[in-house]
Amino acid sequence: MSRRLQRRFDLLARAGRPGLMPFAVAGDPDPVTTDLVFETLIQSGGDLIEIGIPARDPNMDGPVIRRAHARAAAVGAGSLDAISQAARLRERDSETPLILMGYAAELRSAGPAHYMEALANAGADGLLMVDAEPLERLAWSQLARERDIAFIQIIAGKVDARSLPAPAWARSGFVYCVASDGPTGGTPPAVAVLASRIGISRRLTGLPVVAGFGVRTPAMAMAVGGFADAVAIGTVVVDALEKSLASGHLHHAAAEAVGAVVAGLAEGVAEARLVQRQTIK
Repeated sequence: MSRRLQRRFDLLARAGRPGLMPFAVAGDPDPVTTDLVFETLIQSGGDLIEIGIPARDPNMDGPVIRRAHARAAAVGAGSLDAISQAARLRERDSETPLILMGYAAELRSAGPAHYMEALANAGADGLLMVDAEPLERLAWSQLARERDIAFIQIIAGKVDARSLPAPAWARSGFVYCVASDGPTGGTPPAVAVLASRIGISRRLTGLPVVAGFGVRTPAMAMAVGGFADAVAIGTVVVDALEKSLASGHLHHAAAEAVGAVVAGLAEGVAEARLVQRQTIK
């Protein structure tokens, strides 16, 4: 695990609360607005930040985030723009962990060793590949390990949780546990099922667990945060941005709209306590 990630999860554990990990797509809808949005994600309560790597076919995402990828593509944003976004954020903030999330097609075309080296030089802390093949994950894991980058494993069900790939070094940082079935922004999470999945993942890996997909309200964030080490939010953030754009707002106005939503979810997470997670069987 990168040192920044370790420090952040240690800090959250001492505070007795889960963290919040908001997501936006690099380059959406233009460089100026995107910079302001990502800065707002931190200022409004983001404990970790997830930077979406623009993708041509984001097939695990719902329509809201797919449109964000399309807007980024329309201005020419690609995989290297996510690296640049991380570098600019790191210049302004030395402590908040930055996680890049992307699809295998874009990362393959960028070149694994080249991309991982650029990611490390930008001051990013982790990479989550959502659709890579098992052997490909091992290769990326090794590259990440050599550069002190966390390579995040995604768990989409109880079978995934109980059938974690070996060797253990191929996963690090934290486990990303999908909270609901279907694409991002889909059905709300079934908390009891999620709690069991999180418990299994934590026991088998010894790593913190971040839960995402389907968390849209402060109440949902509080419920999921009762079991997870951090709660990931994406669709609700991108939806706030999209609605602001539809109203003709860009730059600071768009970032403020996003910040209001993130601040509300941060309040929900702040109400959650991790006292239940030790008893999950």
